[in-house]
Amino acid sequence: MKKSIKALTAAVVTSTLALAGCSNGTSSSSGATEGAAIPQPKVSCDIPAENFNADPVDTGKVSGEITWMTQGLQADFKDYFEGAITKFEEQNPGTTVNWIDQGGAEDFDNLIATQAQGCQMADVINVPSSTIMALSARDFLMDLDVKAPELGANTLPDLFDSTKLGNEEHHTAVPWYMGPPVTLYNTDVLERNGLDPATPPATVEDLFSMGKKVAEAGNGDYMVWGNPDWQIAIQWTAMGVKIMDDEATEFVFADDNKALEWLTGMAELNELGVIPPDSFTGESDPGKEYNKGKLVIGTPNPGFVRNIQKNNAEVYAKTEAAPYPVSEGGYVPVEPQYIAVSSTTGNAPLAVKFAEFITSDDMLFDWARNGGAVTMTTSQGALDELLANPPEYANEDPVRGKLFEIMVETTENAKVNPASMYLTGKVKQTLTQAVVDATQGKIAPADALQQAQDQMNELVKSLL
Repeated sequence: MKKSIKALTAAVVTSTLALAGCSNGTSSSSGATEGAAIPQPKVSCDIPAENFNADPVDTGKVSGEITWMTQGLQADFKDYFEGAITKFEEQNPGTTVNWIDQGGAEDFDNLIATQAQGCQMADVINVPSSTIMALSARDFLMDLDVKAPELGANTLPDLFDSTKLGNEEHHTAVPWYMGPPVTLYNTDVLERNGLDPATPPATVEDLFSMGKKVAEAGNGDYMVWGNPDWQIAIQWTAMGVKIMDDEATEFVFADDNKALEWLTGMAELNELGVIPPDSFTGESDPGKEYNKGKLVIGTPNPGFVRNIQKNNAEVYAKTEAAPYPVSEGGYVPVEPQYIAVSSTTGNAPLAVKFAEFITSDDMLFDWARNGGAVTMTTSQGALDELLANPPEYANEDPVRGKLFEIMVETTENAKVNPASMYLTGKVKQTLTQAVVDATQGKIAPADALQQAQDQMNELVKSLL
């Protein structure tokens, strides 16, 4: 990992931990245990020395208990994962896996980092990419290349290679599952504004031109959501914006005319009145507004079809699925959910064994096919099995069938934009606010991009 980026993510976490303090009052571990092969975190508790030596964890015989934390899964998928845990415990008598679930709060990264500082983080955790950066920067995640070299070996190569975020560019997490970005759109809104309901935007430029036609029709409909928090990295990548330099040492988007074109287009759409006024300060997910039946483009999350069908069957009947818009020079990036093991776990054998279980081809296939979610797997073996035995939702209706086809195609070409992993904490907030201000006409787009880039890179320089 480049020193500047690791310093940046460390700073994001450090600023929070300085305020949070220590949670358990036990003797401090300085991270300087003699003979340690792996950097240790500086925490206020005793940590097992064997978690940091050069020997792989022996999972031949496991016992005891661990805690597994997921993010936002317990409400809808409780029965499925309780069944998976039971299966694991039956395969490994004498073990107990305690499952907890943490909702996707805006301060999730800081929350988990604070837990890690006090050695209160779960033994095995499910985290998004930005959280891996935050935890890896402080050595809170186990070095899997040393301690669990087989974990993640089944992962699609491009996905696995993108997750070298630990010391010496080692893996500290492995991709688990993902919802490849798609376009879910309302055909009724397009049609009443004089647009072909069978032709959604194929490129980001199409999205802007169609938005102008929605404005010209004057029906009070909206084209896109204003809060860019969820989609800025996806849309910029799809448009071909160069977010960071090739070495991932600094942000360079202000020098890219495509970024200026994108932000100028957003400002024009807002001036034309086809972006909901309250969307800039509201939720990053456009789901609620889409369910009202006046917004053309919904969330890029394919799993959103469940929400639409549940909350507004009439809107669902007018919803179609299409590939995410991609401009020349761009591609559709994926942002998987990941599985990681705490570097301070008190039961490394069981933690690694469970991580191997939940990311195995069998379980990856089972989760994607039978879990009840609209998700895609992260291993070739599971993908092959999924193509041979598609999930039931793929045959429920044309919308979900099309979703499945799009998700498979994106997975077969899965690629992560490394820059998306660095857009976290204060860095992401800086960019989001700049985009919102420019879209609302408070600052010229070019100035907003340059100021954001300068501020984001200054965070890096100040820590070198």
